[in-house]
Amino acid sequence: MFQKNVLRDYELALFVSYVIETVELSKTYSGGVQALKGLNMKIKAGESVGFLGPNGAGKTTTIQILLNLIHPTSGEVYLFEEPMKGRARELLSRVGALVGEPGYYNNLTPNDLLEYICQSYRMDKRTTTLRIKEVLEEVRLSDVRFKKIGTFSTGMKRRLGIAQVLVHDPELIILDEPTLGLDPKGIREIRDIIKGINKEGKTIFLTSHNLTEAYEINQRFIFLDKGKLISDESIEKIESILGESIIEVEFYKDVSPDKIDLVRRISGVVDVKKDTNHSFILEYSGDKKTVHAILKEIVNLNLPIITFNPRHMTLEDYYLRLYSQNEGN
Repeated sequence: MFQKNVLRDYELALFVSYVIETVELSKTYSGGVQALKGLNMKIKAGESVGFLGPNGAGKTTTIQILLNLIHPTSGEVYLFEEPMKGRARELLSRVGALVGEPGYYNNLTPNDLLEYICQSYRMDKRTTTLRIKEVLEEVRLSDVRFKKIGTFSTGMKRRLGIAQVLVHDPELIILDEPTLGLDPKGIREIRDIIKGINKEGKTIFLTSHNLTEAYEINQRFIFLDKGKLISDESIEKIESILGESIIEVEFYKDVSPDKIDLVRRISGVVDVKKDTNHSFILEYSGDKKTVHAILKEIVNLNLPIITFNPRHMTLEDYYLRLYSQNEGN
């Protein structure tokens, strides 16, 4: 990377605490659909943040507002600690974004595409040549620099999309579902590229439904539901929660609430939550002896058990528990 940009990123870390800040951000579409409800969040320089939530949670609306594609009904957006209102063009020149799957002219080459983007940022010829070489190396497309994009695989096109995001050397990278539709090899390639970008000091703001990938990439997670922020946790806090132990229990027929209450009272059981149909999740505290004792008590209660699977929580478990707790709010 350019030495001057390394210096710029260092200065950014010193003088800019927050790269993104939203204050009571709300958006209501025509017809009365309220997509965002008073969203308050702050993203520090150099962070890699997963912006997660189910379909319809408000993630895309938030990104469109951040990129000045739509305007909020109320509230404020600050980029690099400056109000975006009235200064969007200037501030967004420091942002790179990949939203959805970009379309390409098949007869263009990566060099053609990136040259055009560099010209739009008024970069001189020497800088353009250097940046194209750098970003294609970073996304592992150097060997196809002059090949037609129409011959590329989906994974190669997705990496090219990241190259076009990076070519003007932005400080903030916004990525919306960057691994959507990719095979495991393509997902790993994109994941490694994003982690490398973050190690360079750039801020990553990423949405994804692939919770495993989000967990691998991000150090912090903001969870959105029905337009509201419902959780904002560091990876350390979530890892401490994921260290909790659970048991998946399935019965072959309905079990009365009274019987489930008896299970909840078994020594070592912290809580019991219904999962699907005849399945329940038991949260417990203890070791293997505790697990054995819980199984023994369930058998003694003469419950119609068919599976009993002790394991640690995953991010998916955390995600589902979080949104289950928020239902009805």
